Amino acid sequence: MRKLLNDTAAEFEAQATVEAVCARDADRLECLFQALEYRAAGKTLIQEWITDSRARLKTTTAIRLADAALTTPPLKWR
Repeated sequence: MRKLLNDTAAEFEAQATVEAVCARDADRLECLFQALEYRAAGKTLIQEWITDSRARLKTTTAIRLADAALTTPPLKWR
């Protein structure tokens, strides 16, 4: 089990597979969604987090989801 987990973590860090790139994009999308929720709740100094999360996305699908999230109020996502 340890070898499997180590191999999986190494694959993720290397970003050598489509699955690894998608997994990293999923993490970044989650950060973006959370930042948008914080901004909607009145938190300040969050725009850099939003901008950085969006800029680091790689897949077309993740970029499309991010762009939709940026133009939709967070409570409408639910």
